[in-house]
Amino acid sequence: YMLEEYLNRPYEFYLNADIPTVFRLVDSDVPKVFTILMEYIQLASEAVVALFICIFLLLVDPVMTLIIGGILVVMTFLIMKVMKPTLNSMGLKSQEVQSRMGKWRLQSIYGIKDVKILHREAFFAKNFRKYSKIAGEVTSKYAVLNNIPRLLLETISMTAILSYVAVFILSGGDMKEMVAQIAAFGYAATRLIPSVNRINGHMTNIAFFQPSLDYVYENVDFSDYTKYGEYQSKDDPDAAPIPVEGEICLNHIDYTYPNSSHPVLKDAMMRIPIGKSVGVMGPSGAGKTTAIDILMGLLKVQGGTITCGRKNVFDNYPSWLSHIGYIPQSIFLTDDSLRENIAFGVDRDQIDDERVWEVLKEAQMKEFVEQMPEKLNTSIGDRGVRLSGGQRQRIGIARALYHDPQILIFDEATSALDTDTETAIMEAIESFHGRKTMIIIAHRLRTIENCDIIYNVDQCKITLTKGTLE
Repeated sequence: YMLEEYLNRPYEFYLNADIPTVFRLVDSDVPKVFTILMEYIQLASEAVVALFICIFLLLVDPVMTLIIGGILVVMTFLIMKVMKPTLNSMGLKSQEVQSRMGKWRLQSIYGIKDVKILHREAFFAKNFRKYSKIAGEVTSKYAVLNNIPRLLLETISMTAILSYVAVFILSGGDMKEMVAQIAAFGYAATRLIPSVNRINGHMTNIAFFQPSLDYVYENVDFSDYTKYGEYQSKDDPDAAPIPVEGEICLNHIDYTYPNSSHPVLKDAMMRIPIGKSVGVMGPSGAGKTTAIDILMGLLKVQGGTITCGRKNVFDNYPSWLSHIGYIPQSIFLTDDSLRENIAFGVDRDQIDDERVWEVLKEAQMKEFVEQMPEKLNTSIGDRGVRLSGGQRQRIGIARALYHDPQILIFDEATSALDTDTETAIMEAIESFHGRKTMIIIAHRLRTIENCDIIYNVDQCKITLTKGTLE
């Protein structure tokens, strides 16, 4: 459930998100919430047991019961009053340490090639070990604190009972009556003291895990995120589909990234005729990718609209996305087979192998796959480590084509490739000319020189530099 809520957050959230903390919340904090719920249930159960024992003791000796019971209640309150802030602080420290451990673990594994080449194994191991040591210290301190209430309460309870007996004897009380009472209290104590200890144990566990509960609660309140990106996650079956006709328009777009005072786009305009190839170029950081992210609905603009066929694309956002095939510079590949990477997100038994072969042919990769011993079932390794850069891009193109979108967006898809590979990939891309609406973002003019229309993004504006919109 928590992962689903995070996946439904708007794309902008992830631009500044602390990913290790997201992992910790899903993997660690949520299970701790269930632990706290069980602690509360067990606490209530033990409290009921302790209550019945106290009622029995009240019938045996009300005075002694009230004295010992009062001492136990007061001591439990004082112990938790003193220990709760420390336990809460330790719980917060445990959360922080888990996030930092996750950070160093992720960075070292995902950057293993750089780690190896630069011989930085010791650096990453040292930093991971530092937080691992802190985690061990927190766990040790928690174990000690968790036992303190038990030791104190057992000592105080026995001292109180013995003191009461001594006073009773010194005051000349009836020994037969005292023996009967001591026997009753001794039997009850074997049940009550462990029950009280368990109550304290549950209370210390709750105090330690409370920060996890608080953090999950804060992150379950998605009112802002739901309002902010509700069009991204809701599919209205009654909404009319977005028609891919006429032209796609960015109309008077204003956009500034969160936590920034500098606008990326201001009153920007772009018109993309359906069926044409459109190139987008400009200096690094000028806003090329931002403009396309806005077109795809990933970023929420502060002003302006995005339309296709004169219809606002957010009137039926899932329909709009179904028309788009996106090929980024860095293709995300999973440690699965070729067929599962191309049909990305489709259940294995629902994959259309015939369609997979069709898109491989269109991406000019069919012959390469046919030469592999396992063909479509070939495992490509984590993030496609067994493939060349050009092969990864061709898989990205095949994936984008799998659902037969009418609009293809190439976000600097060839900028990281060598000249020969880029030329080969561009030949594959140009084969879609006239069949698909293509939007190609590039640094180099020669990459998009054959496009029907070229826009330049610079100084918060989008300017037409080639072609006509008539």
